[in-house]
Amino acid sequence: MDIAGVFDHYSDSGAGAMALCILMDGSTLIVLGLNGAIASVVILTLDRYWRIVHSRHYRTYHRRWMLYVGLFLPWLDGAATYLLPAIGTTKIVNGTCHPGAFWPSLSMEKVRSLRYESLNNFYSPHTDSEQQKINKQTQQD
Repeated sequence: MDIAGVFDHYSDSGAGAMALCILMDGSTLIVLGLNGAIASVVILTLDRYWRIVHSRHYRTYHRRWMLYVGLFLPWLDGAATYLLPAIGTTKIVNGTCHPGAFWPSLSMEKVRSLRYESLNNFYSPHTDSEQQKINKQTQQD
């Protein structure tokens, strides 16, 4: 079975095509898994810290359900912060998937762009002059 190019063109905009567009082309599954995994590691780290550093308090107040809730909530958070916006902002137009391209209001799109811009600045900080050059280049393109 050759699936090369299957996701390049969607012949209809039905529920199946939309699900493939959101999950595959929008890389929702990857981001959902990454967000959930990272948050789960943070929860486990905090649990281990509490158990080692504050062992008496841990033995007194820790319950088994706390660990289960702590492992479930990050995956719920990943779904709420990426999957739900992807469902509302993805459309198939002329047989092409456009993930995250259609926002209901201008203010929601500004919040999204500010979020990604702040993450971009955090992971690849530039000096002001370098950032101005980058902004000019993107405006010209």
